[in-house]
Parts: sequence; C-alpha cells; structure tokens
Amino acid sequence: MSEMTVPYGDPRYPYHRRQAFDLGDAGAGLTANNLKLGCDCLGHITYFDALLTASDGKPYQAPNVICLHEQDAGIGWKHTNARTDVAAVTRARTLVVQSIITVGNYEYAFSWHFWQNGTIEFETRATGILATSLIEEGKTSHWGNVVSPGVLAANHQHLFSLRIDPMIDGLENTLVQEDSIGLPTSEENPYGNAWKLHKTFIEKSCALDFDPQKARVFKIVNEKKLNPISKNPVGYKVIAPPAQLLMADQTSLVRKRARFAEHHIWVTRYKDDDLWAGGKWTNQSIIEKDGVADYEARKDNVRGEDLVVWATYGLTHNPRVEDYPVMPAEAITVALKPADFFDRNPALDVPPSTQAVNKSVLVPANGVSNGNEQEVCCR
Repeated sequence: MSEMTVPYGDPRYPYHRRQAFDLGDAGAGLTANNLKLGCDCLGHITYFDALLTASDGKPYQAPNVICLHEQDAGIGWKHTNARTDVAAVTRARTLVVQSIITVGNYEYAFSWHFWQNGTIEFETRATGILATSLIEEGKTSHWGNVVSPGVLAANHQHLFSLRIDPMIDGLENTLVQEDSIGLPTSEENPYGNAWKLHKTFIEKSCALDFDPQKARVFKIVNEKKLNPISKNPVGYKVIAPPAQLLMADQTSLVRKRARFAEHHIWVTRYKDDDLWAGGKWTNQSIIEKDGVADYEARKDNVRGEDLVVWATYGLTHNPRVEDYPVMPAEAITVALKPADFFDRNPALDVPPSTQAVNKSVLVPANGVSNGNEQEVCCR
C-alpha cells in the first residue's frame, strides 16, 4: 500500500478542507493496532512486532502489529461425474498476513491472502465511525445523509494506491492491456457469436483505465519466457474493481493533491526512490509533488524493463443509516492471478475434502432426524 486519500464532498466552510492522506499524513506503522488473540486474528496465530520511529526520532517496539494465520476459503475446486455421481472436491485454505490501522475515525484492515492456486490477493476492509456534523432536525442535505436525528454524515471517497513491484521470472517485464472485442457477423464469424482478444503491449510509462464493457485486464508478463502449453508469455494479471475515480473538479485543490487517483492503472520504470503515489510530503500540500504522476511523466521505456505497476481502487461512500453509529466492514480486493504462468492448476495437489477429516456435524431441521446422517458427499 503506497498511499490513500479520503476526500469529502461537503463544499461548506470549513468542511471543504476535509481530505486525509492516511499514510502520508499519519503513517500506517504509527497507527497500527496491537492485534488481540481471538479478536482480530483467529485460529493458530503467529505475531510479528515492528520497530518504529517516534515523533522525537527515537525507535520503539510496537508489539503484535502483524499477524499470520490460515483460514478456510470455501471450495477450492470441484467436479461431479454425472455418470457415476461421484464428486471430487477440495477445500481452499489461504495464508493471511494482516495489519489493522486506526487513523482518526476510521479503521482499515489490510491483509495479504496467499492461495493454493497461485493467486495473491490484497484485501482492504474499511470500518470505524463516520465523520459527522450537526444538522437541524427535520432537514436534509445534498452533501450527506442524516444517520440519526440532528446528525449528518458527509459523502466521501476512499481511494487507495497499491504499488506492485513485479518480478515475473526475472526483472524484464512488460504490461499488456488485454480487451475482449466482439466481432460482427462475417464469413469468419457467420453466426455472430465470436470475439477476439486484442492485446496492447505498453511501450512507455503511462496511465490507463479499466473498461468493464471490454472485460479489460492488465497482465504483467515476461516476453522472454513462454508457457510450454499455450506458448504465451508467462504472467500474472491484475484484477481490481473498476472503481469510480476522484470526482473533484479539475481545478480543485483536492485533485491537484491526489493526481494518483485520476486513473486505475499507472505503469512506470523502477527507480529506487519512487515509492509514494501521492508524493513524499502530503501534509498540508497544495499539489502532488514527486508522486506517480511525475514518475509517469518521464515517459521511460517500460517494455521488457524493470517496471512498477500502481493500481488505484476504492469506493464512493454515500453514508446510510446502517453505517451509524459504527460501520459494518466494507471489503475491497485487488488480486494478482497467474495467467499462463503454470502448466496446470497448481492446486491439484491439495488433498480432497472428506468428512473423515472435516467432521461436519448435521443439525436436523426442527430437531428431528431425517435419517440421512450417514449420507456424505465424499469419504
């Protein structure tokens, strides 16, 4: 996680000033929670401490700010032979690395999920309490929603930038934009049902956006390493929700401070100090300086190079009554999925799910047994 910004949509003074950069202004380490056993992380847990720097420059140890554990993730894969009615099924498990920060009124739980099928997910959960102001009872506002008598919760956005520094079978990587394009009826496509994949290999650093109507995905590939089966370059694809981007006007201070939130994807050439999507100095800034937009403006060659991909994702939060007085967690996930990287499903070696191992317990409806206690899907 490189940066995040939370701009508020209330234009009235002094609320128009609300725009947090939770990482750049406050710091994820300094605001990290001490994760409690049995509360924030469940199961068999390993904790990690962090050595941080206090405001006076002195180091201090923050205990239990990262936890490591496994969790069940539902069905991993399954198929039932229709002729024999025999099912093969596995349960997926993910290795989770999690940290939670509290910045002002909001909590953010950041967790990496490592799947047995080669997928890597970065999940963000937003919870906490709303930023509110007073409103005369009986009145409403365009700039938020009344969540309790006399309490107005302001509209706002949460926009995150995830910095992805890949090494797909080496450092010489390329970003590919892949669109699924429907084809018109023709001699080649007489029934009008076909489509083709249109691949654009990105040559220079630039900003790009998702397009759901084209099922657009972005793949990070190594053009020098081909999959032995498909003959395509080995790679991973970046999957992120095509979120609404920064809505603030082009002339606004809000936009000038957070240019990273103008596009879903940025690709830049790797440089040692290019770390912060919103720039190094966000506190009371008036422009985004030395951020990803400046890195992109160099127009470096990025094809077959040591590149960095920046994924912007988030949510537009128009509050509802159910978000008060404390908000249910809202989850957003960015995934890196293998795309012709392996030569088969890498989760084939996961042991089959069996009742002998899982020991599920049947609870009869209305407390009355239906006689099917011994009927299990797999043994």
